[in-house]
Amino acid sequence: MSDTSSQGKPGQQPRRLPRRQALRITAAVGASALLGGGLLRSALERVGLRRVRETRDQMGTLVTISAVHPDPDVARMMVADTFDEIERMEGLLSRHRKGTPVWRLNEFGVLRAPPHEVLEVVGKALEYSELTSGAFDVTVAPLLNLYNASFSETGVAPPSEEIRRALALVGSRHVHVSDREIVFEKVGMAVTLDGIAKGYIVDRAVEVLQDHGAERVLVNAGGDMASAGESLGGEAWQIGLQDPRIVNGSLGVVRLRGESVASSGDYMQYLTPDMSVHHILDPRTGSSPEHTSGVSVVAPSAMTADALSTAALVLGPREGMELLDRLDGIEGMIVTKDQTILRSKGLGRYTV
Repeated sequence: MSDTSSQGKPGQQPRRLPRRQALRITAAVGASALLGGGLLRSALERVGLRRVRETRDQMGTLVTISAVHPDPDVARMMVADTFDEIERMEGLLSRHRKGTPVWRLNEFGVLRAPPHEVLEVVGKALEYSELTSGAFDVTVAPLLNLYNASFSETGVAPPSEEIRRALALVGSRHVHVSDREIVFEKVGMAVTLDGIAKGYIVDRAVEVLQDHGAERVLVNAGGDMASAGESLGGEAWQIGLQDPRIVNGSLGVVRLRGESVASSGDYMQYLTPDMSVHHILDPRTGSSPEHTSGVSVVAPSAMTADALSTAALVLGPREGMELLDRLDGIEGMIVTKDQTILRSKGLGRYTV
């Protein structure tokens, strides 16, 4: 998952890396031809396959879906249905779109009759908060809003007193969830599902493609990737793990056969040129972690990998690696600020 770096300046909004500006979804049915870096039309035609590719602006980025199938009409249907599902999910889980369930929850502090997808994601988020002793906490939104506003208006971090006031609104224990409603205990609370919803949507995209008969799928949503089956060449999908400090650099390659991988890092959206202040804030302290520059996690689902990569970055090298090592089916890599690399005990079974 390679990145291209960008320089941030005081007073600017967080900048996203070009890698995170494109979502690519590839699905194949009955295909085993992969030549060089991409599918060649002539090779596909020799085995009776057609590829349909379309790019749309969704999830605040450019989304490209390529579907390979013997019937081009079926391929177009696969693409359209996957786009529709991404759009539907964004319409439920985005906090930025006015009128979505999550927007209403943040606006009014209560959401009656929440859709089951929102219940599922919020419920999982609360579980991850407990699992990580609060290192992952979707109620960190007031802090994020405070930092973004401060850097936009003044070019510097907010005053410590304002941070303390925002911290008083953070805490998953103040969110009450039932089938009938989601309620905040405190006025001014808000949630951001950015650290878990993208993984959830990636998992749903894989399901839609599989429902259409796609046996070999790789979904790439920038830092979140999910797979199904093998690559078109009959081998495992090979995914590079981003070096946090080298543009397009890789710290190794993992092989996926149905697993997912997600990365979090200070290099993705940063507010200061030295990346000391960035989009990931410790919900317990109100500041960006000082010890870790990047984390990659391999997990059974993109949603799990998404949440745990954020949690491990917040927890830091020692506690973060302890978390990854004690969870079944979870492996990962942590890169410290001085670029020391730590690997979980079982990561070797995925690496090339």
